Amino acid sequence: MRIFLTNLGKYNEGELLGQWLKLPCSDSQLKATLKAIGIGEEYEETFITDYENDYGFEINEYDSLTLLNEIAEGISDLTDNEKKLLCAVLEREYHSLYQMQGILDSLGEYHLCPNVTDHEELGNYYIHELEHHDLDKMGELANYLDYEAYGRDIDFNSSGGFTSHGWLERR
Repeated sequence: MRIFLTNLGKYNEGELLGQWLKLPCSDSQLKATLKAIGIGEEYEETFITDYENDYGFEINEYDSLTLLNEIAEGISDLTDNEKKLLCAVLEREYHSLYQMQGILDSLGEYHLCPNVTDHEELGNYYIHELEHHDLDKMGELANYLDYEAYGRDIDFNSSGGFTSHGWLERR
């Protein structure tokens, strides 16, 4: 995650004086960035004029640098699978930056099935992976299972939903 931190006083005077800052950052990195953009005695205020993140949440111009850094730190501690899960959660349920810490803390409440992208795959996943039905005992009847219809019913009756990362469900 990166933000472009800008000197508000200079901006109001018609000059764009800013610098990219990679988050999470240390106190010394933040102080160096603030010094580089002229924040000190004469100019005290900053704002964010641009940002980049891979997680799909918006950063506003006056968001808290402390909060942003804490969130970036929390994200950096996630495994690759947890980062994919986070992206799916943020896509499915829009949240503000101020709710991000709670989302990071509650990732364990979600389950992502990354290879499930439509109703047929969802029905197949539930029957074979989650419910562990023994289709051999069903004999010829197993050939008549309508995975797509079953998947539609699951979708309709659950709190889950499809994302570009797969099927996401809150446990």
